[in-house]
This record gives sequence, C-alpha cells and structure tokens, in this order.
Amino acid sequence: MDLNKEQQSFYQQARERCRQDVDQMNNALRAEWQHLNEEIKRVQELIQTFETRKQTIGQMYASASEILGLENDLDISPAIKEGEESAEDLGMGEIDL
Repeated sequence: MDLNKEQQSFYQQARERCRQDVDQMNNALRAEWQHLNEEIKRVQELIQTFETRKQTIGQMYASASEILGLENDLDISPAIKEGEESAEDLGMGEIDL
C-alpha cells in the first residue's frame, strides 16, 4: 500500500508520539520503582529498630522477673517470621499502599 505524503506524515507523527509516550512511561516506572525501593528500605530499618528495642526491653523484663523470683513469661520472638505474608497476627488486617 502506497501512502501519500499526508498519510506518511500522519503515521510518522503517530510513531514518534508512541515512542515519546513509552519513554515517559518508562521514566515514570523507574521513578516509582526507586521510590518503592526507598520505602521498603525505610520500613525494613524501622522493623529492625523495633525488634532491637523489643529485645532490650525483653532483657530488662527477664532481669526484673529473676530479681522478683517470677517466671519470665514474656515472648520476645520476632513478630514477623521470614516468609510471612500476613499481618493478621499483629491485628493489623490489610494494609493499603
């Protein structure tokens, strides 16, 4: 099929516009991916901080229990197990991102 100059121009402009749109989408995807990775890192650091504080408080509880002659009944195991995908055990339900 032979195209006249007007048709060629139309399809060339459409082609260029599609290329620009895909480039813009790729840039937006990269930016969102970077933001998501930064947020994941922030949350991981926050969880580690909480777990470290919990361990310290657990040690204080254990020492106080020992001094009082009471059983140490405090569970300070990690709240989130590796590979666990649900926050239901923490009473949080679903989390909207």
